[in-house]
Amino acid sequence: MQTIYISPSDFAFLYTESKWGFYQKYRQGIKRPPFSMPKIFNVIDSLIKKNYENVDISTIDKNLPAGKITHSDSWIKCKPIQNPDYPDIEVSINGKIDSILTREDGAAVIDFKTCDVEPTLNKKYALQLNAYAYGILNPFKDGLALDNINQLGLIVFSPSLFSVNYNSTAALKGSFKWIELDFDPIGFENFIREEVIPLLAGPEPKPEENEPYWNYLKQLGVEFVEEG
Repeated sequence: MQTIYISPSDFAFLYTESKWGFYQKYRQGIKRPPFSMPKIFNVIDSLIKKNYENVDISTIDKNLPAGKITHSDSWIKCKPIQNPDYPDIEVSINGKIDSILTREDGAAVIDFKTCDVEPTLNKKYALQLNAYAYGILNPFKDGLALDNINQLGLIVFSPSLFSVNYNSTAALKGSFKWIELDFDPIGFENFIREEVIPLLAGPEPKPEENEPYWNYLKQLGVEFVEEG
């Protein structure tokens, strides 16, 4: 049996954008060409975690819930998920979380985002954070293991002001907001078993018409031929 290790971040972007691209990466070993992420987002993310590890974030901003940031940049790996109808493959989740928000009544898997607050954030990132939560609650080998995970959330920083003082020290200022996401690790397990494993165990899906990398390949004369 082949174990396929999936990165949680691919549920926020690749899987929802292109089932064909997802299949190519995890069954054929062909990754999309990498895109350049502006370094500023990683800098903001790292500074927040560095400065506020083990700090109650409700003391920083009244819009944030009470709890301490812990376990930043920890790796998770879950026990493999299987579907008996597809005995040749199993799926494990393998990735690195942003942080855990440790509270008196449990703990939340959290992710830091620098963006505008939009209604689509829950739909976009719930699968990714449920993947982290499932991995932590069902750890495998040296993956992070906690039994009190009961919440998911985004800490969103929305910049609105850039200032420079007379000492040439610059500051990017804005507001924080807590966005709670739907917590459903059991639903995530069913999603892997009933949707992801059948996809990866089956024939190569047809590329979506709006798949930009497939449209590029078509210009080079590549054609899709369905298995039969």
